[in-house]
Amino acid sequence: MRWDFLGSFVGVLVQAAFLTIALSLVALIGGGLIGALIALTRLLGGRPADRVLTAPIDLIRGTPLLVQLMIWYLVPGALGWEISPFVAATVGLSVNAGAFISEILRGGIAAVPRGQREAALALGLSKTYAIFGIELPQALPAVVPAIIGFYIGLIKDTSLAYIVGLHELTRQAKLIADFTFRPLEIYLVIAVIYFILCFPLSRLVPLIEQRLRRTGAVQARLRV
Repeated sequence: MRWDFLGSFVGVLVQAAFLTIALSLVALIGGGLIGALIALTRLLGGRPADRVLTAPIDLIRGTPLLVQLMIWYLVPGALGWEISPFVAATVGLSVNAGAFISEILRGGIAAVPRGQREAALALGLSKTYAIFGIELPQALPAVVPAIIGFYIGLIKDTSLAYIVGLHELTRQAKLIADFTFRPLEIYLVIAVIYFILCFPLSRLVPLIEQRLRRTGAVQARLRV
């Protein structure tokens, strides 16, 4: 294997890495907002809202992300709207993330004993306060690590944005490999970059989970 050619492409790879990070962060924020809205609607809207939203969520979670990205890129063009690869990738990843994050939030809140919500309602508190003020803080030890774990997967999922022409890490690796005829070396470098981006977050998950559980236990003792 030869590595001397990499010096000419360091700047390109750094730009691609920053683009990957930016895309993943925007998609996480967008997906978080979408997911929170969906989860809140399903929790507050009762069974009718839950039934209406279950179908699109299952559709998004049950179809390949690669296909979804292609749809978000091609459909606006078919309707005569110009859309950049970054916007298409951001929308596609955000919508996909929103479906999964909504389930993480809903599942975490549903894991809290329902008697606490019933007690809050019996005291005259609103359902919204019961969910966000009582149940959600108790669900955080399960929700936050799960969202961080999902974000790790989201960083790797940004590699699928190559299909819409976005010059993130994977597409840049393909272009460099085609230019230098050194695919093995460049893909090994890209794998290392993804590892550097994801590994610290994976080590952060147990630390945050332990901290949140300890904080929750202290708060519980204080309430008692």
